[in-house]
Amino acid sequence: MKFIHTADLHLDSPFRGLTTMPQSLWERVHSSTFNAFQRIVDDAIAAQVDFVLITGDIYDRDQQSIAAVDFFAQQCERLAKIQIPVYILYGNHDYQLVQGPAEGLPANVHVFPNRVTTMSLTLKSHETVAITGFSYDQRWLVEDQINKYPRKGNVTWQVGMLHGALHQQAQTDHYAPFTLDELRAKNYDYWALGHIHKHQVLATNPPIVYSGNPQGRHKNEGGQHGYYLVESQQNKLVPHFKPVATIEWTTITINLPRVTKLADLETSLVKQIDQKTGPLYQLITVNVKGYAGLERRLQHLLANGEVLAHLQAKTTTKYNWWIYELTIDQQTPLPSMTDLDERYWQEAAGSIFTTANILALTKGLAKESYLADQLASLDLDQMRKRTIQLLGQGGLTDED
Repeated sequence: MKFIHTADLHLDSPFRGLTTMPQSLWERVHSSTFNAFQRIVDDAIAAQVDFVLITGDIYDRDQQSIAAVDFFAQQCERLAKIQIPVYILYGNHDYQLVQGPAEGLPANVHVFPNRVTTMSLTLKSHETVAITGFSYDQRWLVEDQINKYPRKGNVTWQVGMLHGALHQQAQTDHYAPFTLDELRAKNYDYWALGHIHKHQVLATNPPIVYSGNPQGRHKNEGGQHGYYLVESQQNKLVPHFKPVATIEWTTITINLPRVTKLADLETSLVKQIDQKTGPLYQLITVNVKGYAGLERRLQHLLANGEVLAHLQAKTTTKYNWWIYELTIDQQTPLPSMTDLDERYWQEAAGSIFTTANILALTKGLAKESYLADQLASLDLDQMRKRTIQLLGQGGLTDED
C-alpha cells in the first residue's frame, strides 16, 4: 500500500507583505501554492498511489476565492480519472459546516464531517484501510478530540487524520490539542497531522507526522517544503519526504567589503549572494556584517533602504533569487546609558518580548486568520534587536 499525506495547502494565500515587489515576480509567488499542489497531484498519478490524504487548511481562509475552489476541483478530477480517492478535512483556516457531500467536488473526494468519523476502503490488494478524522466548524477548537477517536478496529491499516497542535498550555491550546501518548494509545498505524507548517516526524512507532505546508509563505517558513509518500514495508507504514515547493525562503549572512564606492559594495553583495544560493528560486533575507567598517555615506544608504531598493530593481529578472529584506547585524550602543542602566534594559527587554505577552496583547486580533498568521511568525529576537537599533539611531519614528 502507498498513499500521499499532505496538509496546509493554503491555496490562494494573499502574500500581502509582498505586494510591492515587481508584478511578474509577485504573480510567480502568488501562484506558488497552486503549483506545489499540482506537483503533488502529478506525483500521485505517476506513483499510482492508493489514495491521497489532505489534513486541513486546503484554503487560506474560510471564504474561498472562485479561482482556488475551481483549481482544487480540477486537480481532484485528474485523480478521479485514474480512480485515486481523496480524503480531506477542513482546518482552522478553512473551517466550515460540513453537511453532506462537498458541492462542486468530484465523487472521488470524501470530506470528513464536523464530528469524528471513520471512513473505510478496500484496496486492489484486498487490504482494508480505516481512516478517522473530523473537520473544524470554527476557527478555534480548544477541546481535546482524541478521546472521540476509536481504537484500531479489525482492519489491515488504521490511519488517523488530525489538524491540531501538541498540548502546551491552556492559553495557547486553540487547535485541537493532543499528546503523543494519546495518539499512541489508539494503536493506529499512522497519524497524518496538519496545522504545523514545518515537516517533521514526531514519533516513529507508529509514525506521527506533520507533512508541513507544500510551499513556504514567508521568511519564517524557510527550508524545504513538500509532502510525505507513505508506503507499507514489513507490516509497517514508512513515510518518505518529497519536496515540491517552487520557491524557497532563505536567510544568508554576508560580510561587507571595506570599499568606498557604492558600485563596488553592490557588486560584492551580488557575487556573495549568488555563491550561496541554489537551483531553486529563492526569496532572500540578507543579514550584513561589517556595517561599522563602512564610511558614513555607505552606512546611510544601507540603513535607509536605498541599497536594497537598487539591488531589487537590478536583480529581478537576471538572477534565480530576489532580496526580500536586508538587515544590519550590529551591536548598536544604547544612547547615554550607564552599565547599570543597560543591564536593567536587557532584563526588561527579556521579560517584555515574550510569546505570552504578545498573545495577551493581541488576543482579540488573533481571531482574524491573516493577523493570527503574522503574530505566529513574529521573530521576538529580531524585535529586540530592532528596538535596540532604533534607540541607537535616536529613537522611534511614527512609522516604526
